[in-house]
Amino acid sequence: MRIKSAPVVILSAALVTALPATSVTAQTAYVGDEISISFRGGAGSQYAIERFLSTGAPVEILETPEDAEEQYGEAALDDWIYVRDDRGDEGWVQERYLMAEAPARVRIGQVEEERDAALERIAELEDELAEQADEKDAVGEELADAEARIEELEADLEAASDGYELVETNEQLQERLARLLERNEQLEEQNTALAERSRQEWFLAGAGVLVGGLILGLILPYLRPRRRDSWGGGGL
Repeated sequence: MRIKSAPVVILSAALVTALPATSVTAQTAYVGDEISISFRGGAGSQYAIERFLSTGAPVEILETPEDAEEQYGEAALDDWIYVRDDRGDEGWVQERYLMAEAPARVRIGQVEEERDAALERIAELEDELAEQADEKDAVGEELADAEARIEELEADLEAASDGYELVETNEQLQERLARLLERNEQLEEQNTALAERSRQEWFLAGAGVLVGGLILGLILPYLRPRRRDSWGGGGL
């Protein structure tokens, strides 16, 4: 911020002491509370208003142009300050309307937003915690079931160790049963084949008897002896 030769406004002195003493281009000020100030193209109320800056609007304090004092006069520069607004436009505002920090109304709004965001995050964390609690209970139940199953398997393993010979005998019986089942299937196949062959033989035998009967029926009438005619032979 520039050094003024005229008496400094109290608010201007506050800005100088409150803002960092580094490059002036790094200093930021805010439009005062409950006011709207004009953003002009020159250092004076006679210059055109580019727009109005509302309460809490941040502006970046810039180095005063070299020809500003010659152009506007020293008195004007005691009241007006060269700034860049949040749109990136450069212009002049009256310095007495600026504050070193955001006004209370803006800060309250920011705090309320942060509070709402914090409350929302707390609600999310509570939901996540509830989900994790439910998941923990489900995992606990699964763990209890797994432990119970392990106990059952250990008991089964102990019983199996004691009855290993029975298991071995059972395997032998199962192998024997498999061989018997295989043999039974073979016998059933043979029985089926024999039944089919027997049926064919019976069919052929029946056909032979039928044919033989037909042949005999045709031959037998010719094999019977003829009876003599009692009316023939001797004459009177």
